[in-house]
Formats: sequence, C-alpha cells, structure tokens
Amino acid sequence: MTIQTINIAIQEGNFQQAVQISTNLINEFAQNPTKEELKSISEGEVLFRRGYAYFRLQEFKKALEDYNLSIQKAENPNAYSERGVLYFTVGKLSEALVNMNIALDLEPDNPYRYSSRAYIRAAAGMTVLAMQDYRKAVELDPEDAIAHNNLGLLEEKVGYQLKANQRFEKADKLREEQNKEDDMLTKKADSEISQKEEQQAKSNHKKEKTSNSNAVLNQDFEIETNSDPKTYQSVLKHMFSSKEAFSNALKKARDVYFKK
Repeated sequence: MTIQTINIAIQEGNFQQAVQISTNLINEFAQNPTKEELKSISEGEVLFRRGYAYFRLQEFKKALEDYNLSIQKAENPNAYSERGVLYFTVGKLSEALVNMNIALDLEPDNPYRYSSRAYIRAAAGMTVLAMQDYRKAVELDPEDAIAHNNLGLLEEKVGYQLKANQRFEKADKLREEQNKEDDMLTKKADSEISQKEEQQAKSNHKKEKTSNSNAVLNQDFEIETNSDPKTYQSVLKHMFSSKEAFSNALKKARDVYFKK
C-alpha cells in the first residue's frame, strides 16, 4: 500500500476504496510505527487523502476531522485549501477564506491558490478582490483557460465588456489547443498499446496456454506501470478550479455537520 495507490483510487472515483486503503495505512502507523515500508510515507498525507475521499462521499464531519489531523501532523497547503473548499460547501464563507489565505501564504507562487480563493471571494460578493486573484492566477499560469474564463465573467459583470470578450476568446483558444493536445496524447497511447498487443499476440501464438495466460497478465501489468498517471495536484486543479467543483451534488448535505 502506497500513497500512489490511494491517488489512483481517487483519480478513478473509487472514494470508498481510497478510504479503506487510507484507513489500513493509518492503522499500520498506530500499530507498527517503525515498520520499514512506512518510513517513506507521510501519515499527514494519508490523512489528507482520506479526508478528501470522505468529502467526495459527502461525509463532511469525517472529512473535517481528517483535514484537522493532517494539518496537526504537518502544515500542508493542500489540506488548508481543501478544508476551505469543505467550509465553502457547507456555507461557511469566512472559515473558507481563512483557510484559503493560509494555503496561499504557504504557496504564494501557486496559481491554483489564487483561483481557489477567487472563486470563494466571488461567491461572497467580493468581486473586485476576486478579479485581482484571477488576474494573479493568469499571470502565474497564462495557460489556465478556466481562470481566464472566470475572470471574463467577473469583468462582464462589472461592465468591462471588451476585456471580458478578450478573456473569453483567450479561454476558447486555450481549450481548443488543450483538446488537440489531449487527442494527440490519446492517439499516441492507443497506438503504443495496440503495437504491444499485436507483438504480444504474435509471441503468444507460439506458446502453450499456460504461458499465454502469464504473458497477457505481464503485458497488462507493463502497460499499467508504464503509463503516466496524472499527478494528484493536476487532478485537484481540474476538480476545484471550475464552477462544478463548488456546486456539484453536495447541497443536500449543507449544514448537516456545521450548524450556524
């Protein structure tokens, strides 16, 4: 069990599995803290990931507890940021902004931190401050189509229509370029897998059934381990830089655990 195993479960949307893997690791830390395989694993990072999985399962109280424990283990800007997202989700805007501010202080050159705070500031009616954050985000990451688009929406709101139109055009162009790049990478990956499968099929044809089965298993393992999985940070950016991140299917649980 490793951090990467949890990341894969999260990337694939298997949040219950991510909770189970994380819980098993946390139990190992409690029972065998000197175990060799645990030396390269941060307990705080495991707690953070379990908290995020709980959040996606709408178990907000458990998510908050894990975020708190993760931060106690070590100051983690991701934990502060996602704790801010949690507070935002349940309508606690002040607490959300406090956590986003801390995350940004810890990583002042991370454009994602500005985009995250900008969204919450905009939701709280802080339009000018939100625009400032989005401008900083696109300054740090000129290729962020979502930040350009969201900044355009705010500029349109306050009457800067010309600027807004330029933002929208920029966002559309970046999306088109990203879609082309994604298509190229997908075709390349499909081609490589197809070639491996063809070569393996030719090789397997000359072998007995038992060898055949083992070869296929080895091939699948090779394809899986040689693939280039998305980093956890890139996945979080996709999830939490967009509008969907803050309004997606979580309204019914609002204030269940955080009563005013």
